[in-house]
Amino acid sequence: MAGLYIEDFNTLLTGEISAVETYNLALEKATHSEVRQTLIQCRDSHEARVVRLTTNVVQLGGEPARGGGIWGGFAKFVQGSVDNERDAIAVLEEAEAERLVQYEAQTELVPLPVYNVIKEDLLPAQHETHLYLSSLLKSLDTVAK
Repeated sequence: MAGLYIEDFNTLLTGEISAVETYNLALEKATHSEVRQTLIQCRDSHEARVVRLTTNVVQLGGEPARGGGIWGGFAKFVQGSVDNERDAIAVLEEAEAERLVQYEAQTELVPLPVYNVIKEDLLPAQHETHLYLSSLLKSLDTVAK
């Protein structure tokens, strides 16, 4: 049964690694200090989740995922195609919203130990990063008007 937990945690870990990779790409486009500060704060939150999930996999005797998988490649493509800071934020905000929906849906599908990590650690942090980016995007759109 622990092997199943390892697989579930590694699936979550791959998504979080992809998120960190995406934030690093978006930071290359960030020009305003408020934007950079928010992006760094969100990236650091995802990095903390990477550490948490890596710890879970190692404690179960597994080998943690090391890359963002297909989503990491997709993130590179999408972030590489945006031309400006506002569009990079919009892509990130959409990804944060999607990850929030995924975490909420996964709580119905995973075993209890994985459910507890999602519910107690990942989901609250995900709500927070989504809120930060939604607020940032709204403030950028307000300034642009």
